[in-house]
Amino acid sequence: MKSIALALLAGLLAANVTSAAPASPLVIWDDRAADKWDEAYPVGNGRLGAMPWGSFPQEKILINEETIWENQGEMKIGEDADEHLEIIRQLVAEGDYQAADRHFEQHIQDGRRPNAYQLVGWLELDYGESGELAATRRELDLKTGIATTRHTLADGATITQEVFASAGADVLIVHIKADQPITFSAGIEAAHSVDGDLVFEHQADGEFGTRFVSRVRSRPAASSTADGRLKFDGTEAVTLFLSVATDVNRQSPGRPLADGWQTKALSDLDRLGSHSLHSLRADAIAAHQQYFNRVEVSFGATANEILALPTRERLRRIQEGQHDDPAIMEALFQMGRYLLITSSRPGSFPANLQGLWNPFLNPPWKSDYHLNINLQMNYWPADTTNLSETHHPLFHLIRTYQPHGREMAERMGMEGWAMGHATDIWGYAKPMSTRVRWGGSLLSGQWLTFHIADHYRFQRDPEFLAQHWDVLTESTRFAKSWLMPGPDGKLTSRPAASPENMFTYQDDAGETIVATLSEGVTYDLFMIIQVFEEYLEAAKALGKCNDPFVQEIRQTLPKVVRPRIGDDGRLMEWWYDFGENEPGHRHISHVIGAFPGNVINLDDDPKMREAVLRSIEHRLEKGGAGTGWSRAWTICIFARLSDGARAYENLHAILAQSSLSNLWNTHPPFQIDGNFGATAGVAEMLLHSHNDELKLLPALPFDRWPDGHARGLRARGDFTVDIEWQDGQLASATIHAGQNALPEVQVSHQGKYLNLELAPGTRQQISAGDFLGQ
Repeated sequence: MKSIALALLAGLLAANVTSAAPASPLVIWDDRAADKWDEAYPVGNGRLGAMPWGSFPQEKILINEETIWENQGEMKIGEDADEHLEIIRQLVAEGDYQAADRHFEQHIQDGRRPNAYQLVGWLELDYGESGELAATRRELDLKTGIATTRHTLADGATITQEVFASAGADVLIVHIKADQPITFSAGIEAAHSVDGDLVFEHQADGEFGTRFVSRVRSRPAASSTADGRLKFDGTEAVTLFLSVATDVNRQSPGRPLADGWQTKALSDLDRLGSHSLHSLRADAIAAHQQYFNRVEVSFGATANEILALPTRERLRRIQEGQHDDPAIMEALFQMGRYLLITSSRPGSFPANLQGLWNPFLNPPWKSDYHLNINLQMNYWPADTTNLSETHHPLFHLIRTYQPHGREMAERMGMEGWAMGHATDIWGYAKPMSTRVRWGGSLLSGQWLTFHIADHYRFQRDPEFLAQHWDVLTESTRFAKSWLMPGPDGKLTSRPAASPENMFTYQDDAGETIVATLSEGVTYDLFMIIQVFEEYLEAAKALGKCNDPFVQEIRQTLPKVVRPRIGDDGRLMEWWYDFGENEPGHRHISHVIGAFPGNVINLDDDPKMREAVLRSIEHRLEKGGAGTGWSRAWTICIFARLSDGARAYENLHAILAQSSLSNLWNTHPPFQIDGNFGATAGVAEMLLHSHNDELKLLPALPFDRWPDGHARGLRARGDFTVDIEWQDGQLASATIHAGQNALPEVQVSHQGKYLNLELAPGTRQQISAGDFLGQ
């Protein structure tokens, strides 16, 4: 009878929890604990991250710190790489692509992979003596950055657990509150007690892995400490503070800090002093909201009965083909911004493949920095969604990569700096793979520099550009030195690979061969052209047009061969008319010139625009966009093509096919880049700022989102834009000019134009009627 009564009570309590759910699109929630780590809710301050599972009576909270990485020692490309590259070039020129592949795999790469991002450990809470559980509600408020779990016990008592990260105090905070006295304990495996704190000292894998120390302190002090645990008897409120210190030198990660770094873990806790929980929480929320509150969007109303469902159930409805929950698309958009804020703030390192959160010693793909789309995609929404400061960790990382990158280039007989397709916090520069289809693409460092140029376009701050002029110069030097004469006398890239893809060709015996390396691959050509054009753009902004090397690039640019359109109207992925080994491949690197690059002017080049469109359509027809991040790139491409219907179709698909119950994106498994790419795609649906033009609602699916608004979006030219629409029509827009804004800008909507002149710091509101007759 007791079990029946408990079950009935649980049902009543669960129903009550559901009916009382806040109808906020910015709260994701569930009525059960996470079954797996990637269903838990993430919090972070850029450096420290945590993920509570919401389980009872044994709770576990994942703890991460961004600089805890394995380090098995230096990895470099061979000193004779230049000699082997010459052999590979000759094999490519002879058309023996398979032999070129084999030589690359045998002599250029050695099979080693990047070092792994690792974890601090698990903070374990044991509520074992508190009573029997009747119901659970756990939630993450994207607007505050607080993850809250509320357990209701069989006797009606409640235990509430809050987890959040303080940026100002640089600690993680867990607050537990009960409405009647409880007994519980907290611990970290292998920790010991020092002066009432739990202390955990460890080293990441490898001889040179990150050394770190973590401390946990409670307020009030524990009743007792034993076996590496803090024990609390008959308490109604406890706050746990967790700090982490590491020996990583943020200015030069490969050179660890001298002893003394350990004191940060203690001083961070001591500095808390008498700061109240209320003030710490308020400060943490304020630090989060100074970024989060800059952008607000609404894509229409979702019924309260849908908002009252757990997020998991709302996703199930999307999977079943429902289209009546625009609020979950708003949440997905804001989740990308939330994750960027919590995993990448000024002074931190960039978000890696899993952002900041990882429970494994050997995570998928090492949770590394993948440089052939993934790290770049992480930062696609940084400027468009008004989070420009979160971009700076990437710029810092690029600079720390320079020493190893220059050595890689030199060993290949090139100038400037280069990176392989993947690396780690240490920045080791070499092809990191076992197969050439992964490691054969050698322009990943150049792709990173796209972000420097585009960030300048948004901010128009010449000082920022001047600070990174040396990086742009070295990137351009490598691109120039990588070029060589092609069969038609133009300059081309040899060897070249389309990232992770392979082609087929016929050998002399008529046998079909699968290979990776060739020459004049579209990805390489667009990459080099983009690097050259952006270097010349930067030189003009800085008054360096007469510099000798700038002049060299101006003379070299017209000599670079341009990618071609095939007989079927598609943009060719390879220079030659090869067969496609995998027609539905997840990478769409050959359209990089359209997005995120701008070599292809989609607004003024209809022939190339059609070629890009046909390429994407073909990929999708053959099963493309099967991974989360690939689907996100597809959203971005259709948004850039001003195709609102298909951008929305793919946005719906990423929710239905590639989203976990906490709105994390899955490859599978979880990869954070798809979240960031989807957010960037939505921003591109709402606003274009290319070719010195602001295009309002260029890819909005008015039939799906007939009413809504977007406030605070950023545009190139140093503008901030607010947009309102009603009944499927633009209602109004406000253009805010920043301090470095262009003095004049063209604004367009549905093919009609308006020229605005705005002084710095001013704004102007316009409506659809203002475009009439233009």
